Amino acid sequence: MPFELLLITDPAAPLGLIGSVRAALAGLTSPATRVAVQLRAKELPREVVVTAAHELRALTRAAGVALLVNGDIELARDCAADGVHLPETGVTVETARVQLGAAALIGRSCHDPAGLARAAEGGASYATLSPVFESPGKGPPLGLERFAEWTRATRLPVIALGGVRARHAAALKRAGASGLAVISAVFAAPEPARAVRELLDAWR
Repeated sequence: MPFELLLITDPAAPLGLIGSVRAALAGLTSPATRVAVQLRAKELPREVVVTAAHELRALTRAAGVALLVNGDIELARDCAADGVHLPETGVTVETARVQLGAAALIGRSCHDPAGLARAAEGGASYATLSPVFESPGKGPPLGLERFAEWTRATRLPVIALGGVRARHAAALKRAGASGLAVISAVFAAPEPARAVRELLDAWR
């Protein structure tokens, strides 16, 4: 798995989309750190997202971490992102692979075993499985037991998403997770860089 921690952007973060990512990455000391940033900003106009993508590409490249663009293959290609993260429905993994190439990271949002199976069959690089824990507006949580059952039934690397905090890292790793995906745990934290370090330390 190319990363252990996926930071999903939050345009409503106190420091703003770019500022919050800059703050989160400030504490990384090694270009080999296994972190990825996913640009997700559905609420923003496309022109704003395009500008943000190019700014984030510069930030992530300087920090030595991967950049993924949410759902927009054209933008991922134009800003030289490392890949794309696809919603559960819509563009197929196969289509994204053809357009972005064999080396691209292509993720898929999944919420059940059928989704994980489709992502694996399509050749996804990884999948997020959510919501593992209570997460506002995201429906009933899977819980650790169901997460473990579904994750161990697929060959695909599965990233745990939904209410994830540093205190959950060890249990999620034992349950078969290949990494953690977070939004508020970092971007709503008073010190984003410290939150990133705590998540990485807890995972490792």
